[in-house]
This record gives sequence, structure tokens and C-alpha cells, in this order.
Amino acid sequence: MTAKYLLPLMALGVMSVYAGERESFDFGWKFKYYGAGNSGPARASSTQGGHPAIHAIDGNLNTRWCASSGAEGQVFEVNTGFSEPIQDIIITWEKNSPGKVLAVYESNGQKIEHDVEAGSFWCSCLSLLGVGHEDEAVEQAEGRTVIHVCGRPVSSLQLTINGTERANWASIREIQFVNREGKVVKPVILPKYPDEHPESPAFKAEGYKDVQLPHDWAIESPFLAAEPNETGKLPWNGMGWYRKSFEVPASFNAEEERYYLDFDGVMSNPKVYVNGSLAGEWAYGYSPFRVDITPYLKAGQENIIAVQASNHEASTRWYPGAGIYRHVWLEKVGPAHLAQWGVYATTPEVTAESATVKVETTVENTGHRPVELTVHQAIGEAKASPVTVTLAPGATQTVTQQLKLAKPELWSCENPHLYGLETSVFEGEREVDGKLTNIGVRTIEWKADGFYLNGKRVELNGVCEHHDLGPLGSAFYERGFERKIEILKAMGCNSIRTTHNTPASELLDLCDRHGMLVIDEVFDIWKHQKYDKVNGYHKLWPQWWKKDVRAIAMRDRNHPCIIAWSGGNEITEITMKVGPAISRGIRDEFRRYDSTRPYTVGVNAASGAYNGFAPSMDVYGYNYKPDHYRDFEKKHQPGMPYYGSETASCVGTRDTYFFPVKWGVGDGFRNFQVSAYGIYAPGWAYSPDVEFTAQDANPNCAGEYVWTGFDYIGEPTPYNQDQTNANNFENEAERKKYMELLKVMGNKAPSRSSYFGIIDLAGFPKDTYYLYQSRWRPELAQAHILPHWNWAGREGEVTPVMVFSSGDEAELFLNGKSQGVRRKGEGGSYKQHNVEVCKNGYRFVWEDVKYEPGELRVVVKKGGKPWAEATRVTTGKTTQLAASADRQTIAGDGRDLSYISVSTCDAKGNVVPTDCRKVTFSISGPAELIGFCNGNPTDQRCMQDPQQAFFNGRIVAVVRGKRGESGEAVVTIHPEGLEPIRVPVAVQPATPEQLRQ
Repeated sequence: MTAKYLLPLMALGVMSVYAGERESFDFGWKFKYYGAGNSGPARASSTQGGHPAIHAIDGNLNTRWCASSGAEGQVFEVNTGFSEPIQDIIITWEKNSPGKVLAVYESNGQKIEHDVEAGSFWCSCLSLLGVGHEDEAVEQAEGRTVIHVCGRPVSSLQLTINGTERANWASIREIQFVNREGKVVKPVILPKYPDEHPESPAFKAEGYKDVQLPHDWAIESPFLAAEPNETGKLPWNGMGWYRKSFEVPASFNAEEERYYLDFDGVMSNPKVYVNGSLAGEWAYGYSPFRVDITPYLKAGQENIIAVQASNHEASTRWYPGAGIYRHVWLEKVGPAHLAQWGVYATTPEVTAESATVKVETTVENTGHRPVELTVHQAIGEAKASPVTVTLAPGATQTVTQQLKLAKPELWSCENPHLYGLETSVFEGEREVDGKLTNIGVRTIEWKADGFYLNGKRVELNGVCEHHDLGPLGSAFYERGFERKIEILKAMGCNSIRTTHNTPASELLDLCDRHGMLVIDEVFDIWKHQKYDKVNGYHKLWPQWWKKDVRAIAMRDRNHPCIIAWSGGNEITEITMKVGPAISRGIRDEFRRYDSTRPYTVGVNAASGAYNGFAPSMDVYGYNYKPDHYRDFEKKHQPGMPYYGSETASCVGTRDTYFFPVKWGVGDGFRNFQVSAYGIYAPGWAYSPDVEFTAQDANPNCAGEYVWTGFDYIGEPTPYNQDQTNANNFENEAERKKYMELLKVMGNKAPSRSSYFGIIDLAGFPKDTYYLYQSRWRPELAQAHILPHWNWAGREGEVTPVMVFSSGDEAELFLNGKSQGVRRKGEGGSYKQHNVEVCKNGYRFVWEDVKYEPGELRVVVKKGGKPWAEATRVTTGKTTQLAASADRQTIAGDGRDLSYISVSTCDAKGNVVPTDCRKVTFSISGPAELIGFCNGNPTDQRCMQDPQQAFFNGRIVAVVRGKRGESGEAVVTIHPEGLEPIRVPVAVQPATPEQLRQ
């Protein structure tokens, strides 16, 4: 089936202004972290990454717990949490011979021990702490142990495993507790803090600290060696409580007023209490949700809002953050009002002469008497005919209106024009509610030959983005993400895929204002477990998936930036028979709320194109399959629009280079860093040039979304925290060296953030930034040389040089001597991911340059004419610092930010790219320092500690204006061995509107 959409736009739900009241609820909170708690009933003395203890009791024989090494004395424990009599305990081992095992289970306060000898098939009970029981026994068959408990309750089981070796680590597939009826009884999670409920008699508000929202409790910690680096080596799991008090006027009348709390996102499983009563809850940490707190409020008194957030281990593949990490709003309206997300605008007809704006408005009556409401819509002088409806108590109704815009100014990437749609709801002569919605008018169309915006084909130059903001963690700051957009747009990026979850609503507001297209994604896991994520979204699926799809579709459907809904990414169901039906279900659920955009999924399995899964989508997303594009067009799904939903996954560390330079994907990994030549990747991935080659050979592909735009916390491939690291190395010597080092470190790799980004975690571009810029902004005359040219000790050694430029011919000079001319499309080739790539196809390469200190200079031509020049020099020693603020003036609203970039420089002002000296920051005046980052994926310092270090000559500090204050703030930077410098930041008084928001 050919998916061909002519999709008009829509509206943008930016900041809402109500006839009632809507204001920020972000300030005045107190917080306490209670620790990891019992995120699962199973524990082990050591764990190999990807095979946690909880796998041994998840009911799935395809998963397992595995110790981190073959060391003696590995201990595995289960606290069952039930009192039901158990007939048998069945242990299924990974190996036929598990070693020597001492099994101890507790029953009614007594401990019973069993010895399990390797290779034995039966062993009687040894002791019950001195009391023998003849009816007990252990059966040991190959790969399986059965302990006959004979109807006793079992509160815990402990296994101590010895006799293992290098080739036979302690490893358990599954432990099952079988009752007398032969049914498996599953262990349950017991609360670690039964008396810590905020309204329990035992509760004491001690140890709480003042915080403002958005807040991420985990980013306040140093990176911890014992934590998994897949999720960023930060204590994000566990439980935390937030508390806030506020007064409700003595005149408050629940019959005449409604109070709502709107949460943009709480990570995760939030429960919201008002004056001790559970007022509302959600599960998915990325979804927005509303809580009606009206029934629980006390007029004229202090009211306590308490929010519990709890994250479970083995629930995510990346760093999710923790706590109330997005905004919270307090909304006060009358009993008759606009429903949440109650204004939906589309433009079904758009021409150069006019645009028809269709508005569907939902109003509701929560009062106890009928009301007659009149709905008005206006965009400037253009007005719709008012519509009057009568609502019975408890009723909800949707009205449809239209208005015309003459000679509309279309929303586009280059000109993201927005109109203001004013919605007003009247009861008689009194306005009872209202909303201002910024709308954009545009059309989108996905065709077999690509994506069209306002009738013009637009190549999707996109990136995938996780939701954290580096040194700010997952706490969402509008200015923090706006800075990301500015850096991406300067590279030529025009689109973002929100991987792999519902984004913050303000992110979409920013994309609307900056002309950035968006694929809005909702899930990473569907109904079935993914990888080792035993606490993943599949556990929420039956109850929550429709609610979460509704939340994203209803909240986001007005944004002109959104060009597709994505139901998920690399889903387990892609290769399952049930996959197409589940995918269609998600697609149809999106269409219930918005039928103007297509539905897509990021597909990693090659079989997804022809096993029946593809027709469940409108637009096909290919993850890492550049060599499949041609067959997709001709054989599997001819005529179906498609794009690269994830591409490249090229890895690199900023300003880091290893020699010799080889062209295999895994040849650049060393010392827990990755060479930044832009040709290295994990085994499933490839260099950017591979995707460029495939897209040029298949011009019907709509474009690509590179993994990723920015580095992010967690997923530090190729240095994951387990033995699968070996798969990332093609070079045998490097593989052996690394694996030995990893073993010495107890399989605890120090890496805590990704290497995938085109831009590092601090926001500094890596070399590949300029490679993408040369392709995505071909009209920009630019050239970039790599590597840096500080290589003392490498004199006379081959040090390959590359140049990224939008020109087509380049000549390189070393200290004035020509190193030769290179032309695009000429020279040797290399092969990655079954794609043959010309080395000079998208970059210029000089592989035989021998290092000598001095100056590299490149002269680039385009079409035979001078185009651009660039130089790289061998710098002197660091003598000074250079610092610049991206914004010299910010608002004193407690949210506005300034990023101060600092570099180590020589006497001539050149950045010294090898300087990693220590540095300390301090600040005075009406602002505060809230984060620091140097872009080093292995730096273990807390990113909120003012004691930091440069990495390859750079670091960034983040300044936030204090709420309600103004004046000049001064950041003082104290580098080790150099004179300090000072950077002023002006803090302007916040406006009443800024403080309300």
C-alpha cells in the first residue's frame, strides 16, 4: 500500500493564558531521596552487566542472572515476600554443572541448609539447624536442581556458589517456587520504607532540602563506579518524596471552583497526595498527566502536596533522570471550562489566497447545575461564528467552528510564522475560560520520493535526541534545549526525532518557533519484554498504553513542527506474529485524536520490511540498513515512503585521535575513548559517509536521523559494562588489551556517557559536526581540518589529515609545502555495512602526511573557484584563558540560563587542545552556577561540583539567574597554574509574566 498524505497543519499549543488562573507550581518544594530501596526481591554479590539478579525470577528461561566473574563464593538471594506453603523450589542453571552450591532457605524463622554437589543427581537434607527432616531432599539433574520443601512457607532463599571457573561462571536461568497445586508463586516487591509515607504517624519532615522544579535528584550525585554505565552511573533508581505547601483562600468553594495540578512529567510511577489522600497517579515517566485536587483542599488553611517518585532497576536502556524533572502547573477554573487539551486546530484547505482554519473545542461542566456556554474563536480580525451549547452537570461536548485567513503566511523551516488563535468561553456576558494558542499554517505530504513541506520537497537532515541536558541531567530548561537547537541549526539540521519517548511540551514549542521539524515518538517497549529490561514498559502495557498514546496525541497534535507520530523503536514485536496487530492498534489510537499525520516506527530488523509488519505503518523507518534501501523500493514495499530513522551511530571523543588510522568500524577504540576521525562505530553501525553514499544512490529516501545529535548520559558504547564489549572491537590486539583491563577493573568500565554525538555533552562540536555541515549546508563556504597538530614525540611519523568542506577540490600545505590535491569522488575506497565508499567522496583525505610541528593550511575550491581556507597550528603552552557567554543578559526568573564556554589558550590565542588542567568556578551576585561539563565521557566528577577539570582545552559552566533578583553577576574562573579571569552576566528584573510562568 502506498502511503500518500496531504497533511495540512494544525496549530501549536504553546503557553496557555486562561480567563481563570494558570501559574507555575515549580517553586517552594522540598525534597528527600530515600535511597534505592527494594527495586526487586532478588540480589546478588556480583552481576555481569545485562544479566541482573532479577532475571533469575522473571519467569523467562531466555534470560538469566550471571556473576561478574568466575570467582568463588558468589551469593544469590531471594526474599519471596509471600507466606504461601511451597512444595518445591526448582533452580534451572545456565550450565549443566553449576559447581558446588550451598542452598539455605528460611521457613518460619528457621534456616534449612542443603549441599548441592556438582554432577550429583540426588542429595539428602543435611540439617535444619540441628533438626533433621527425612521428608526433605534435593534432586540434582543436569542443569536443574529441585529442593523438596514439602509444604513449608519459604520467606527467603540464599545460594552460595563455589567450584566455578573461567569457563563456568555462576549463572541461573530461573528459580521457581511451586505450591502444592503445582502453580508457580512469584516473589513480590516489599516496600523498604513502610513508615515513610508523608502522612503516616511515623513521618518526620527531616532531611528534606529546598529544591525548585524541574528537578533531577540523580544528577546531583558524583558518578558512581558501582552503578551500571548503561544508565549513566548515577543513582536514578529508588524512591524520592517531594513536598510543597500552599494556601487556599477562605472563600474557596468546591462547588464553584476547580483546582488542577498539571504535571509535564515525573520519573517515574508518580503518586500525588493532597493532605494525606491519594489524589492521582500515573506510571510512564515521560507522559503528562492531570490531577484534580479540588476534593482534597481545605479552605483558608495550609494544604500539603506530596509527590512520590520511584524508579525501578532494569527498566530503561539509557539515563532517564529521576523525580519531578519537568514543569508543574496549577490551574484554577470555574465548574464550566475548557477541557484539558480542549482546543484542536487544523487547516483543511490552504492556498496562496486563503486558509480555512477548523477548530474543534471541547468544553466540560463539572458543576451541579446546567450551563449555557458560548464559544468564540478569533485570529486577529478573522472571527468564527459563535456557537452556543447547553451542558448538563457532568457533561462534555465538542463544538466545531471555522474561520478564514486571507493570504496566509505559511509556517516553514526558514520562516516559522505563527498566528495567535484566541478561544473564549462565555456563560452569558461573563467570560469563564479562555486560551491563546499559537498556530502555524502549512501542508505536509509524504510521497514515494520523499517528504514535502508546503508543496516543496525537503530533505530531512535530522538527528535523534535523548531528553537529558548533559550537566543539568533530565531537568528540563527551555533555554538549555533552545541552545541545542541553535547549535543544530547552524550545522544544517532541520529535524529532530524524540528518541525514544514523549518529549517535554516546551521542546515542541521551541521547535515551532525555530522551524525545526519533529518526529514525535512515544515508546521504546511495547507488550513484550525487550532485552534484559524486566521492569520495562511491557509491565505497564495492558493498563497504560492507550492512556499514554492519548496523552501525547492530545497534548501535541497542534504543533506545526510535528510531521509524523512514531509508535516505537526497535520493538521486540517487529519479528513476532503479533507485531503487525499491535502496531496497527497504536496507529489507530493515534488516528482517534489526530488523522492529519502519518504513523511510523523505527525498524531495526531486516525482516520487518517483508514479514507483514511494514503495512502497519504509513511511513517506514529504517534503523541502520543503508544497504537495504534499493530492495525496499523495488521488491518489498514499492511506492511506500521511507527514511533512515536511525543512521550512522558513528562514535568519537572530541579532539582525541589514535594512530595508526584504519578504516574498520572498530579500529579506533582505545583507553576508554574513541578516535575522532569520524570513521568508527560499533559493529551494527558505520561512518556518516556510508549513509551519504546510500542516500545519494537512492534519492527517494526522505532523509536521515543521525544517532545522535548530542552526546547523552548513559549508553557509553563501545565501553558497556559487560563482556559484550568484545563484540565492538575488530582489532584483536585492542580487544585483548581492553578485555584484560576491564577484568582488572571488575568489569566496571569508567565510561558514563555516550560517544555517539555529533556534539559532545558540553555542547562543543566534534569534528563530524563539520562533515555534516558540509553536506547539509552546501551553500556555506567552510573548511575544517583534523586532527589537531600538537603531537610532540611523533615527529616524522605518519599522521593522516582530513578536511571536511562543502567544496569539491582541496590542496593541503604543511609549513608551506604542498601535500597534494584531493578531489571529491577520486581515490581509494573502504567498505562498511556492505556499502563501498570512496574515501574522498564526502571528505578530503591525506593518509601519508608525516608530522612536523608548524602549520597545516588547506585551500578549497568549488567549481574551479576559490571557496574556503582553514589552518591548524602547533600551539604553544597555555598562558591564558578565553571565555565567552552565549547570552550576556538573562532574566531573574529562576529559569533563564547563560552558558559560559572556557578554553585554555596560548599567547597567540590558539586553543591548546591537549590541556586537561584542573579549574575551579565561583560566582557572586544575583545568579548561581548549576552545572559544569567538559565533554569527557569518563569524567567521574559530579557535574554540579565547582571543582572541575578541562578536557582537551575546553569546559562549559551554566549560570541561572536567581528568581526575583537583578543586577550584575560575576563568574570567576580559577585555572590551576594561571591567573583567574572574570565573566560578567547581567541579570535583568523578571517581568510579572515571567514570574507567573
